[in-house]
Amino acid sequence: MKIDIIHSTIDIAGINLRAMMDDLIQNPPEGGWPLLSKQEVIFREWGDRIINTDNAFVTSDADLVIFLARHASVNPVPVLTVHPAGNFTTADLGGNSHELGFAAPAWMREILRNHRKYAPEGFRVSYEITHHGPTNIHVPYFFVEVGSTETEWRNIDAARAAATSVLMADPDEKIIPMIGFGGTHYAARQTSIALETQGAFGHMMHTRNIAGVDISMIQQMIAKSGAIVAHVDKKSMSKLEIVHIEKLLAKLGIPEVTEGDLHKIGTIPWKIWTNFISFAKGFDPAMKLFPHGEIGTGSPVSIILPEDFFSEAFRGREEVLFAELDRISGVFHTTDKCGKVLPILLTTSSRRQNVAGDLIALSIQQITRTQGATVEGDQIIITRRQFDASLARVQGIPSGPLFGKLVAGESVILSDGRMITPDMVTKTIRFIIHIPRLENYS
Repeated sequence: MKIDIIHSTIDIAGINLRAMMDDLIQNPPEGGWPLLSKQEVIFREWGDRIINTDNAFVTSDADLVIFLARHASVNPVPVLTVHPAGNFTTADLGGNSHELGFAAPAWMREILRNHRKYAPEGFRVSYEITHHGPTNIHVPYFFVEVGSTETEWRNIDAARAAATSVLMADPDEKIIPMIGFGGTHYAARQTSIALETQGAFGHMMHTRNIAGVDISMIQQMIAKSGAIVAHVDKKSMSKLEIVHIEKLLAKLGIPEVTEGDLHKIGTIPWKIWTNFISFAKGFDPAMKLFPHGEIGTGSPVSIILPEDFFSEAFRGREEVLFAELDRISGVFHTTDKCGKVLPILLTTSSRRQNVAGDLIALSIQQITRTQGATVEGDQIIITRRQFDASLARVQGIPSGPLFGKLVAGESVILSDGRMITPDMVTKTIRFIIHIPRLENYS
């Protein structure tokens, strides 16, 4: 990959960033700088404001452009940022109105995460939403900035941190390219997602632009970000704004993903996750999935345990199930929309037999450990003794505190002097759960 790294000769922050990169290149760490060892890098100086960089200035066969620049703000804070370029409305700071540049989600996420590693004490690390030019660069590009006042632009530690973030960049291909809607200039929610999940944002839109956005602009955001999903920061929007964005996304057929889902997905490739989500909708569109361990490739399949069998084994002891699923790995547990754990497990076709065997064996173990139960062939026979209110009333025991004592296993004395023991008001219940081929697991 060929990369242009461009700074402006009239931007003190850009000058300092470039100077620090030159210094670091002369003093490489053990193993060298990933950016230089894996990519072909050309350093270039632009003689005007960086927001006015002309496409003709960029190397004709470049694959990526990284701009080194200053960040200024009316609410100044020490910060290291990355952001894509473009104008959702008018072109007040370079470029063309209503035009976005090509974004580089994987590279921006990588440098943002590096900022977190190397930022000096007291410096914030953040995406910025899409803003300012240039907008006509022919390849993906983004800005790496130090802000927000001249004090920070001249700060040697800040320049070293940002320069190191770029030189150490070695993007992970395992990302989920996204577009984002909502929030303020510093894109706090999107920053959190990129730092903690596979989510990697291209273009991001400020809440103030939501009401006026049309479908063509969102199409441009998707196309120039390579996005496959969208994140909507609903806490930063009004209900009308949420409805407006969601209608446009639905028309374009681009799915929404929540921050919670991204955390659940973990390192699962997006294609595998969506395959399982589609499969789960065949049971219930509201079904929620929770992965345990690495989910391999292969067709999704279900393991459905009989409700009574599942309930006897795990209801109220779901943590036992989850611990076993973590050990087994490669499986999802599921819940309904209210959070109730369902007796439906999902895994891949190649794992189904082993996972089913382990689950049935654990279920039998739980049932026989906690209750009077025996296994005969393909049946589990459960015998349970429990308090019978009708027997208690036959004995003349009034409802109330005496019932509670008998349930607790205590004998009681009635007003006529009779002693009633728990055995006298207890009935035996016997029921059978049939599990095909159970004898293979017990």
